[in-house]
Amino acid sequence: MTKYREILRLAALGFSERNIALSCSVSRNTVARVTKAAREKDISWPLDDSQTDKALEIVLFPKDSSKIALLHALNQFRLL
Repeated sequence: MTKYREILRLAALGFSERNIALSCSVSRNTVARVTKAAREKDISWPLDDSQTDKALEIVLFPKDSSKIALLHALNQFRLL
């Protein structure tokens, strides 16, 4: 699984996409996609501990475009 939390943490610290990609064992394109999606959805570091990689994946890249799936994912973030 992609380390979304780590990508966002390293990006917030100012690391380059190349260094983040090497550190997280993903492509630079993945780093760019994750940081772009996070910016578009106003998700930034620091993240709450409840915002797991799986929860971030659902919010950043929803596979099911139905409103129910998206609302469920967003509610996970509101339960802080």
